[in-house]
Formats: sequence, structure tokens, C-alpha cells
Amino acid sequence: MRRQKAFKKIKLSSFFEGIRDIMLKKMINVLVAAILLFVVFLLAKAFLYRSDYFRLRAVETKNSFLDQRTIFSINNQLLTTYKNRNVFGIKLKNISESLQRSYPDAKEVVVRVVLPDKLAVDLKFRRPVAMVRNGKYYAIDEEGFVLPSVDVAPLKDLPVIEGIDIRYDEKKGKKSSSMNLRLALELLKNIKEARFMAGYGVSAINASDAESLSFYLRNGVEVRIGPENFKERLDILGKMLKDPRLLIDKIKYIDLRFKDVIIGPK
Repeated sequence: MRRQKAFKKIKLSSFFEGIRDIMLKKMINVLVAAILLFVVFLLAKAFLYRSDYFRLRAVETKNSFLDQRTIFSINNQLLTTYKNRNVFGIKLKNISESLQRSYPDAKEVVVRVVLPDKLAVDLKFRRPVAMVRNGKYYAIDEEGFVLPSVDVAPLKDLPVIEGIDIRYDEKKGKKSSSMNLRLALELLKNIKEARFMAGYGVSAINASDAESLSFYLRNGVEVRIGPENFKERLDILGKMLKDPRLLIDKIKYIDLRFKDVIIGPK
């Protein structure tokens, strides 16, 4: 019977053994470093979430559009609810959503932590640019949002937009779906950008019919401008109003909708 040959054990060369040892040491070092980092993380988390140093002690609300009484009410309400809670455990999103429901006129509500123990609340309110007359007056911002919480009494100098139907649900702080209102607001934007208009002002915009869209200067003159080419037509109006031969007090309306400007006398 043939005798099987014994296989010799193959040994790794010293070169490869050295590489193995280096890699093993690096792996051990990485593992030790990872464990240390994890321990440091746990200690830091325990310190942040359990330390009395980070317990809520103050709330600061910033907005120049709010009166001091309302600001005090917001601060007091939040402080009563969250006082002495760890600031890292407070759900800021919940606070932001709650304030948004309480103040539908707010375009954006930002709540953040100011270390070590304070909440900062920034309410960015929509600014009224005009009032819509629809049975009563409603403040409107530049995007067409109805601002139900805004007192219109101090806004008497803003232009009044007429001929717009504000729906019931829009009266609760929603954006108006009226295309004519969008045209009126676009016109108002162009009027503000036309420098010469600062000396005349706008008292009202009639948006009941888009094709006959018009606005009234503060001296009572009606300007019929239509639904398009606002900038170009306002440029024409500016040149006309600079003409010393134009007797503005004798004019009832100026119609810019056609190639030839029509002036209607009183």
C-alpha cells in the first residue's frame, strides 16, 4: 500500500506577517477610538439633557407688528407650558404649528433654542398692501391672502380694491382665488415701482371687469388701463402728467387701453 505524502505546513513570509500585524493594530485602534467616541457622546448627551444649565427660563418674541400685550401673552403662555423643561427636549415644530393656528396672518413662524436656557420666537406677518371692499373691508397682502386679524381702521391710506367677491373660507386667512384680484395686485405693484406715481397716489382700483381694469388717483381722476402692459401704459401716463399743457383738474378720466390715449373731460 502506497504511503501518503505528508503535506508541509506553509508559513507566511515575514513580510506578509508584518502587514497582518499592522492591519490588526489599526483595527484595534479604530475600535478603541470608536468606543471612546461613543462613550463621550453618551456622556455629552447625558449632560445636555439632564443638566439644570439647559432648563428653559426665558422666552423672547420678536415682531414689530405685534403690540406689547400680545408679545407678553405669547411669552407668558410658552413659559408657563415649558418652564424648567430641558430645551433640547422641547418640540419646536409643535410650538410653531400652534402659533401659526393662533395667528393665521403670520407668513412664517420660526422657533429656535438660544443656549443655554431661552426660546426665541420670530413671527413674520404678512403686510397689508390694500383693502378689498366686499360688504366690509378686508386687508389683503401682496400675494392675495386675506388678513382677518388685521384692524383695517389704521389702514385708511391704503388703496381700496372694489369689484372682488371674498368667499367665506377666504375670510379665515386663505389666499383669494380671484383672478381679477391678482391683476389688481399686479397693477398695484407696477404703480409702486413707477416713481412718478408717488406724487399722485392711488385711492382705489376697480377690478370688477378685467378688460376695464382701472384705478383712481387721489385727486379723483380715473385711469383706465386694462389687464395687460401695465409698465408700458404707466410710462405713457407719466409722460402725459408731466406735460404742462395738461389741465389735470379739468379731466374726468384717461384711457390708456388703445393706441391713441383718450382723455375724457369733466
